[in-house]
Amino acid sequence: MFDRSVRVVFDQAASAYDIARPGYPPELIDKLIELTQLPANARILEIGCGTGQITLPLAERGYEIVAIELGENLARIAASNLSTFPQIQVVHSSFEEWIADEPSFNLVLSAQAFHWIDPEIGYPKIRRSLKSGGHLAVVYNLFPGCVWPVYRDLDRVYQRAFPSREGNDAASLRASVERPVRSISDCGLFHEPVIWDHAWLETYTTDRYMKLLDTFSDHRTMNEASQKRLYEDVRTIIDKHGGSIDRPLLAMLFLAQVT
Repeated sequence: MFDRSVRVVFDQAASAYDIARPGYPPELIDKLIELTQLPANARILEIGCGTGQITLPLAERGYEIVAIELGENLARIAASNLSTFPQIQVVHSSFEEWIADEPSFNLVLSAQAFHWIDPEIGYPKIRRSLKSGGHLAVVYNLFPGCVWPVYRDLDRVYQRAFPSREGNDAASLRASVERPVRSISDCGLFHEPVIWDHAWLETYTTDRYMKLLDTFSDHRTMNEASQKRLYEDVRTIIDKHGGSIDRPLLAMLFLAQVT
């Protein structure tokens, strides 16, 4: 059963989201443009722009973008972050309720948000929005786990806080996003997706890392006492390891052309 209720929790941490959520490496932006052969005057429809993590580097390339964001606070911050780019329009709406008038986009893009879209509405609507030869791009930043000492310490407190938590290894995380993305080809409206990935690092101070935790849906929905204990333990561990932490990430691009 498709549950849309959790989508709203991110808007409650919009400021933390803007500060702590990572952007995307330039290698991913370059690969996206290369594989889609986006023309200089391309129009992009972005679903779930957050506060502009992937919108900004594409805006800097000069593309015209309609960026849809469900969260009112997230959309307001995104509009402010992108205010110097007149070709960017931030729309406060769910994608399901947004009105697509004609197939006018070269690319439909969703970064870190594709799994929140109702597929029964999403796939046909995405297809109707795309020009002939257009592409659907789905992007994720995944944390593939790490064996560094700071993460071994963090794993111990997470095993207590989330005893039934699934593995965080690269293979299981990759599979968790590949399963829904594979349904792109099953819907019959797109060719089989091309998959590309790139490993990179994001460095966090203790304070910024704590803000990052506040943007995770499973952390925000914890009971207050459990969350307080977890956050105190995490802060203590990172401070013990020097007050900063490198977070390895796997940027993944799934790209499918319309049939």
